[in-house]
Amino acid sequence: MVKNTHLPWPGIIRSAALLACLTAPAGLRAAPAPTEPSAHARSARENFISAADEGSMEASEGGVTPVPSQQPSDFDNPPAPPPHPFDENIPAGDVTSGRSSYGGLRWGGKLRLTNGIASLDGASGGGLAGWAIIAGKETVEGIGASAHISYVELPDYNWQSHGAAIGLFDRFELSYARQNLDTIDVGAALGLGRSYVLNQDVFGAKLRLFGDAVYGPPLLPQIAVGVQYKNNLDDAVTQAIGAKSDDGTDFYIAATKIVLSQSLLLSGTLRYTKANQLGLLGFGGDKSDDRSLQFEGSLGYMLSRNLVVGAEYRTKPDNLGIAREDDWWDLFAAWSITDHFTLTAAYADLGTIAIAEKQRGGLISLQASF
Repeated sequence: MVKNTHLPWPGIIRSAALLACLTAPAGLRAAPAPTEPSAHARSARENFISAADEGSMEASEGGVTPVPSQQPSDFDNPPAPPPHPFDENIPAGDVTSGRSSYGGLRWGGKLRLTNGIASLDGASGGGLAGWAIIAGKETVEGIGASAHISYVELPDYNWQSHGAAIGLFDRFELSYARQNLDTIDVGAALGLGRSYVLNQDVFGAKLRLFGDAVYGPPLLPQIAVGVQYKNNLDDAVTQAIGAKSDDGTDFYIAATKIVLSQSLLLSGTLRYTKANQLGLLGFGGDKSDDRSLQFEGSLGYMLSRNLVVGAEYRTKPDNLGIAREDDWWDLFAAWSITDHFTLTAAYADLGTIAIAEKQRGGLISLQASF
């Protein structure tokens, strides 16, 4: 006979439920019900908040701005980058094209086309006429430079010039140019041989005295004085045609003003010289061996900041009896391709050169400046 035993069912059920909770996956476990904090915990929390508020008020009264409890992330508001070391001396807002600095010197800064191009003599100016401006893109706080190559194609000659110049603080310029005149058939007629080339070296220096070509009073131009020493490398030829010397020195004073409000360029130069065809046919002659005062003028109109058109005129001495010399003029257009490269084209009338008349043709010049 089996005994009827009484089992503790309530306890067994509670134990089974507890075991099921302990062995169930974490995601299936029920979260504990929130409990109300005790009176002691609530009092401690209120005291802490009150102390923090008092500290913030004291910091604000002492001149320190309280810091928000939640600061924005550094990734949301990254700090501004430090200024570039090459540009740290440039005033804020200075956006002059092409300007940078290094070691206390500033590179570039002139407006486009305001540094002119290289003349056939090598100095900065127009194609035929000299100007008062200084070579390069530099301002009064930097050093600049330029290099050029120019070519003039005429009916009986080909004229080529190339050279370089350096500008110091927009105050002083040193320049050099090599001039080559290909005589083509004229050389054969003169007994020199066909395409005999006359050569000359030109060394120049220019000093800006006062004024500014672009800025300052509109009636005060930039004034500069200059000197050019010219050495003809064909002394036998210059003596044969009657020139008194194969080298000589030009002196000049120039005034240049660019009136931006009117888009006008005005320039005038007085040159004291006795060079025949800039010196390629020597200096002085049977008609005169004295220097004479000659004029060079330029007038330009800026169609845009990249393009200027205009005209030039240059008077010249007439010293040789067998080689009449005429005044020169041209019509030109100069295009600033970039901040550093300028291309110039012109129609030029050079009159009579030696025994050949009506020497009219095209001039093209490419200049790089920095």
